[in-house]
Amino acid sequence: MIFQRNNLALTIILLVYTVLIVAPGYLAGAGADSADSASLVNPLVGVVCLFLSAVFIITRLQDGQGRRKIARLEQQLAEIKDNSSTSEIEHEETLQKKLFEISTINASLHREIAERMQAENESRELQKRMELILNSAGEGIFGLDTDGKVTFANTAASVMTGWEISELVGQPHHEMVHHTYPNGDHHAVEDCLISQAYMDGIVHASSDDVFWTRDGTSFPVEYTSTPIIDDDQICGAVVVFRDKSVFA
Repeated sequence: MIFQRNNLALTIILLVYTVLIVAPGYLAGAGADSADSASLVNPLVGVVCLFLSAVFIITRLQDGQGRRKIARLEQQLAEIKDNSSTSEIEHEETLQKKLFEISTINASLHREIAERMQAENESRELQKRMELILNSAGEGIFGLDTDGKVTFANTAASVMTGWEISELVGQPHHEMVHHTYPNGDHHAVEDCLISQAYMDGIVHASSDDVFWTRDGTSFPVEYTSTPIIDDDQICGAVVVFRDKSVFA
């Protein structure tokens, strides 16, 4: 449509230009005789032919330019479509790759969670069995860390000392049950054989000592304090004791 309007405008311009050039000369000779009038026909025909030829050439040139421009636009459109298709394919491939990576990570996380839950269940089961074993023992059992604080105690230890297990755990063992000699003198922790086990890494035992209960009374005990060693490092001690008055 744009090319047609341009062609029409050029045609009108050429027509006006031709009329302005030819008409004055033609009209000036209109009053001459017939021979002179006939002589004006040939130049007029030539000008008209030139005008038509110019219109034709211009039209063809513009049509050619229009076709080339349309061809370029079509080529650009095709390139845009190709680029768009390539981008869509690359985007789809990237999306699929990311989805695969996410699914792989999710599967790994689910597997890790399942393994951790299984490990925790096994740990709880093991802890439960250990508690059953400890609580079934007739001897009292303390676990101590390297600061002498109670890390665990069994039911027998709680019954013999009068302290609840929850009251013993986290408290210094020596100050709770081993703070005084049988004669009433203060028993320093540095002289305590039980404490020495987690200090020097050697097993210490005694068959002539006393433990003190929550109500301030004492009972004779024999005990063995064994150091806990992990990777050549002393981590604490385990104390096994019994009330000698019961087995007397």
